[in-house]
Amino acid sequence: MTVFLTVFGIVQGVGYRPFVAGLAKQAGVSGLVRNGGGIVEIYASGGEDSVREFIRLLRAGAPEGASVLKIDAKTVKDRVFDGFRIAESGEQPSAGRETPLIPPDLPMCGKCSRELADPGNRRYRYPFISCASCGPRFSILDSLPYDRENTSMRDFPMCPSCTEEYRKGSRRHAQTISCNDCGPQLLYKGSDGSSCGKEEALRKGAALLNRGAVLALKGVGGYQFVCSPFHQDTVARLRLLKGRGKKPFAVMYPTVESVRESCFVGAEEEKLLRSAARPIVLLRKKAEPFCEGVSGESRFIGAFLPYTGLHQILTQECGPLIVTSGNLTSEPILIRDEDIFALDSPYLDGVLYNKREIRTPLDDSVSRVFHGAPQVMRRSRGYVPLPILLAGPSNRAVFAAGGDLKSCFCLLTGDRAYLSQYFGDLESYRAVRNYRASLERMERIFGIFPRAVACDLHPGYFSTVLARKEADKLPARLIRVQHHYAHAASVMAEHHLDGCIGVVFDGTGFGTDGTVWGGEFLLCRGAGFERRGHLSRITLCGGDSAARNAALTADGYRFAAGERSGSARFPLVAAALAGQVNTFGCSSMGRLFDAAAAIFGIRQENSYEGECPIALENAAAEAAGKKKKPYPFSFELSRAADGCILADQTGFARQLLDAARRGADREAAALGFHRAVAAMVEQVCRIIRSESEENRVALSGGVFANRLLLQDCFDRLTEDGFQVYVNREVPSNDGGICLGQAWVGANRKE
Repeated sequence: MTVFLTVFGIVQGVGYRPFVAGLAKQAGVSGLVRNGGGIVEIYASGGEDSVREFIRLLRAGAPEGASVLKIDAKTVKDRVFDGFRIAESGEQPSAGRETPLIPPDLPMCGKCSRELADPGNRRYRYPFISCASCGPRFSILDSLPYDRENTSMRDFPMCPSCTEEYRKGSRRHAQTISCNDCGPQLLYKGSDGSSCGKEEALRKGAALLNRGAVLALKGVGGYQFVCSPFHQDTVARLRLLKGRGKKPFAVMYPTVESVRESCFVGAEEEKLLRSAARPIVLLRKKAEPFCEGVSGESRFIGAFLPYTGLHQILTQECGPLIVTSGNLTSEPILIRDEDIFALDSPYLDGVLYNKREIRTPLDDSVSRVFHGAPQVMRRSRGYVPLPILLAGPSNRAVFAAGGDLKSCFCLLTGDRAYLSQYFGDLESYRAVRNYRASLERMERIFGIFPRAVACDLHPGYFSTVLARKEADKLPARLIRVQHHYAHAASVMAEHHLDGCIGVVFDGTGFGTDGTVWGGEFLLCRGAGFERRGHLSRITLCGGDSAARNAALTADGYRFAAGERSGSARFPLVAAALAGQVNTFGCSSMGRLFDAAAAIFGIRQENSYEGECPIALENAAAEAAGKKKKPYPFSFELSRAADGCILADQTGFARQLLDAARRGADREAAALGFHRAVAAMVEQVCRIIRSESEENRVALSGGVFANRLLLQDCFDRLTEDGFQVYVNREVPSNDGGICLGQAWVGANRKE
């Protein structure tokens, strides 16, 4: 009896073929197994009982890192095989075949970690140790099938010892197999022109870090800047190098136990820290364990564990290290050696690198635990290119361009949505270049040929212009999706919903009426929506500068509330608003948070995105921790002429200004602000439910990165009988809107 089996899922780059060969030996069947463009194909021949046992074993398990979605089996004409062998890979999948699943980059496994620390092992302290179960995958991939010659590892011919292990040893068919004799080697280049390699480079790098140096280190998906979090002047130099003001840095710890010394780590947080994605996990800190300037005023530390041998060695020898993306502010992560060497800065002391090329730039992912489950805040290394599985297949392949901030695109085909990595902001030429290159690469690797293109309504977005060009080039239909509906739709796509009340709070988004939206209540029905409620409109001035200058925003609220004084600029602001010079209408919850932070005297400027709202949240959390009574603010609700529910910002601003004049406790005022927003959310959702019978609520948008607000809204709505959904697999900020755009593009009937 001979059967032909096709295995779908994450089955390449995870040691699946050696696993199959082992099962064949156990069951006593002959045949072959081979890669075939993102799938695995198997011929199994033998007695009927033996073949059925082989199929049973195959369906019962998978190697670490693999994820089998389905196994198709059919009986074919009997073939005679001489034993069971791992054959050469087959061709790429033809058009119409199921889109392949490709593993993301995998962290160093336990076996490799033990070998790394074993003086008797030939890979002792080899920084690039890997096997069939771990190591770089998507970041080095050129094409499918996932074989060494289709990756940047083809530049490193295997030595005799590795060749023997690859053929029939402990690393059988491990495509990234290498060692100190044949693989990528660690090299050091100092700012003083000195250089060295291998073990000397490793010792020198660790010694420099312990002495307070700032080094660039070539990671899996790009360069990282690394330094000790215990040296005040070193951290200051790192900020000067990156051009980064006060935004907190992530810290890599050698072990979970060392993380516990400075952070609260629950069971789910530990599971997330140890997960295959190895993301940066936002953890509540116990006390400030490092020097001033590492995590700043944040209540959290972005903590993560080593995911390569090099990271493991350095953190073991130096303790916790700041490990942050190797980029300058507003620029994407650097991946080319020549670019890091061209970085002429007095604040960079040296470079630890290797000559394995990176094909796809990948920043470290960021995640947290909310209500007992992970919530991705930045989706990149460790998650990309795993798809989001949708409720059902679409007949239309879609390219969704996303937005300009925290840019990310999506390719949707069948029942899978493939999101790109995080690119940063598209105002950077290099970010646009990376975006375009990654789009071409993912389309080619996955064999996705879009028939529709989706983008934001904003006509001035780089992503919109790019989408229009793609639509013209294909040619394909261009589908414009309102920004906040895309946020709500991203939750619907994740949770397989056909409708919901979308509560979407963010900084700005182009509305269907040409004004700036951002405090929205949308009744979503399939691929369409109605705007059922929103914050009342406030007129602000300053254009894009309003997002950075909270004091300027606060003056706009003061003017609307009838005040006649404010910041030193208030007379100019008032004149501009009265004369409608460089003004815009705004219903943004993000701007309301900025204004509140400035009015209460907590923060006047966003030196990095979200600084003022974060400071406001921190003050509110302090009040909650001290059990202070929240200041009694509330929103007044009314109806607009079109029937929309309006939450009055002007009256609310008067309450904030009155509290500030009375000298209200800042922390109590900040807590009262949060409570009032959450109470308003519940009130508006109740009204919409009574009118529509919709009981599902999706909370999305960048403002819901605020854990305090998200928790309060979630709890109030749940207690009120609503079914509440949040983004889990994609960010709630603009990094997730491409999923919503793609979902709308696939489902809209136009």
